[in-house]
Amino acid sequence: MAAAPDSQVQRAGRKLATPTPWREVGAAGNLLWGKCQGSGARPYQVSVDVAGPVYKCSCPSRKFPCKHAVGLLLLWAEGKVDETTGIAGFAAEWAAARAAREARRQPIASEEETRTPEQRRAAAEQAAERAAQRERRVDDGLAELDRWLGDQIGQGLAVDSGTLREECARVATRLVDAQAPAVATRLLNLSVQARGDLKSQTRLVDEFGRLRLLIRGWQRRAELPAGMVANIRRHIGFTTRAEDIIAGQPGVADRWLVLGMRDSQEDKVSVRRVWLWGRQTNRPAAVLFFAAGGAALQSNLLPGTEVAATLHFHPGDPRLRAAVGQRSDDVIEIDRWVPSTPLDVAGARRQWREVLSADPWLDSWPVCLAGQVVRRAGRRFAISDGADRLPLCGGGLRAAAYSLGRPMVVCGELSTDGLRPTAVVVDGKVRVL
Repeated sequence: MAAAPDSQVQRAGRKLATPTPWREVGAAGNLLWGKCQGSGARPYQVSVDVAGPVYKCSCPSRKFPCKHAVGLLLLWAEGKVDETTGIAGFAAEWAAARAAREARRQPIASEEETRTPEQRRAAAEQAAERAAQRERRVDDGLAELDRWLGDQIGQGLAVDSGTLREECARVATRLVDAQAPAVATRLLNLSVQARGDLKSQTRLVDEFGRLRLLIRGWQRRAELPAGMVANIRRHIGFTTRAEDIIAGQPGVADRWLVLGMRDSQEDKVSVRRVWLWGRQTNRPAAVLFFAAGGAALQSNLLPGTEVAATLHFHPGDPRLRAAVGQRSDDVIEIDRWVPSTPLDVAGARRQWREVLSADPWLDSWPVCLAGQVVRRAGRRFAISDGADRLPLCGGGLRAAAYSLGRPMVVCGELSTDGLRPTAVVVDGKVRVL
């Protein structure tokens, strides 16, 4: 019973520690499994590795272990689960997936380690030539973009929005060919927003300025600090494998709270951005998942839960994007948490200025802001700390419903438009929006 996350799960687990709701129950070594009939038509599939212990259940509960896993453990402890040689398919699949993950974590002899010195030298020379070739392509593509930006500013922006979108698409295609995909995506996203109103044109000028700054940064990268160069390369579209980040960057161990998730489309690739916050380190992190060709996005980080893990942050300044290294399979629902140093509105604006000074091409930055949700004109909302207020970009009504006029902490993505809330903290309870 010590495994149960709270007394409620303990009580519910005891009620399930009887053969009545269970079928296809079995045990093999450290593995337990069974199907527990709930209120729905399909029974929940429950698997437990008692050596971990590690738990898996198909029920929607965010508590780990859930009442079904606790009930199965109690049933096994009472000698009501028989040993068998035939493992249920769902349990075998789960055990195999866990074994595969563990195998990937183990160091193995790489292809590099088996090469001769001559082969290593030849491979290094080839890699250096490929890198140099790509940089030359990026040079040419960004030079063409620079000329195009100059032409747009020279002729003025009071042009038909359809024509501008066509031009953006043409230049973006050239940038993809030049192996600068992130710049191409940035340009395409900008073209979608192209309209004839003053606000749209102001945003267009701002983005043109950031693009030209990116070009100048790339051209003068030899003179810039390493952190800024890493930012520039990332915003152009240079990528680094997660395995290389984990191997080459120090890890930050903490219990990481999953406070939000946002999906977007970049060219033909689906991107899922998951926002994390360190319980002890009090620092944010972003973990990205990708899916190409219409494949479904996957994520083993569920908003509203926390997991013990070591994150390895990508180079850059400030460091935000991270790869997940070692992590526990024990995922639990966030319980009783309040950020140790939530920001006020002035502090949030100051932090936004600071991160933009280090990385001018950032679109958003995660913050935790203390205040009260208040109504603006119409159905628009803002978070107020009494001295100042910050507009909320979507999610304001749901945040207000949780607030009920009480002070709370709003966690979300800060941008030039305001704060997009992803979660609220009320009386120590995290509510994901």
